[in-house]
Amino acid sequence: MEDHDSPWKGALEEFFDPFLQLLFPEIHQSVDWTRPVRFLDKELQKLRPDSRMGRREVDKLAEVTFHGGTSQTLLIHVEVQGHPDRHFAKRMYLYHTRLRDHFDKPIIDLAVLADTNPKFRPTQFEERIKGKGLRLDFHSVKLLDYEARWEELLQSANPFALIVAAQLTAKREGRQSKHRVDNLLRFYRCAWRMGLSEEQHGRLLVFLDWLVALPPELEDYYNAAMVHFKEGSAMPFVSHLERFGEKQGLEKGRQEGRQEGRANVLLRQLQLKFGELPVPLSRRVMQADDAQLDAWVERVLFATRLEDVFASQRQRTDSAAT
Repeated sequence: MEDHDSPWKGALEEFFDPFLQLLFPEIHQSVDWTRPVRFLDKELQKLRPDSRMGRREVDKLAEVTFHGGTSQTLLIHVEVQGHPDRHFAKRMYLYHTRLRDHFDKPIIDLAVLADTNPKFRPTQFEERIKGKGLRLDFHSVKLLDYEARWEELLQSANPFALIVAAQLTAKREGRQSKHRVDNLLRFYRCAWRMGLSEEQHGRLLVFLDWLVALPPELEDYYNAAMVHFKEGSAMPFVSHLERFGEKQGLEKGRQEGRQEGRANVLLRQLQLKFGELPVPLSRRVMQADDAQLDAWVERVLFATRLEDVFASQRQRTDSAAT
């Protein structure tokens, strides 16, 4: 199974301003971006609805300041839903009421629908008995609608436009489709034109790689395509899922710096996907050699548990057999 939750969580936090600007422009205009944005994910974890409300996808909670006669602090609650779910609108309502009760602040609820069903478009939850009841309206955007604006996404100066394009590629192109590679290389070129800082550019490439998630069967095609891509480009590339780690290395070309950079990006991916890591495990990653890092970088894309990333070949075989 592809992991889309982790890159979405990281991308929302790294590019929250561009996210709102692209998908919810009216709300973006109301935010005072001179004031800091504070993410409250730990508090959000404690208030989640139970499993009876359907499988949770990606959620994010941010505290922002709105423009106005007097500055107003409020919460923006974001849900990214990757598949149709009949419980989704009710889950939005439960989040809203629990957050309102816990923080006692106004809340704006945003739904990003990343599935491929054009009919799944929830925008409200309503429950009435004998003409009386309750209702929650929330803002909703369907990423599928952006397929008709594909070239606009690729020409945009907004980095989150490429996140949307990568999500559409992951959802619409088959796992073995070479179009995944072709699109990913085009995303690289578009990202380079945006003039981002070195750190933001590196993180964007990691999120794009993570979302598109090339399977091992496409690696040969990817590597061959990259040879031609590098020849016609002035962009500094290394290899798949290693670019950002290279930039974080101590000195380009030094073996120790390169390994440290790759270990750093792997740690970042693990933290996004599984939360804070035990200190011994972080130390193990930092001390790993190239071959071990190669294996873990591949596994983190598809692992559903932290132990699956670091399991030995025999443990993984036994697990698969079970």
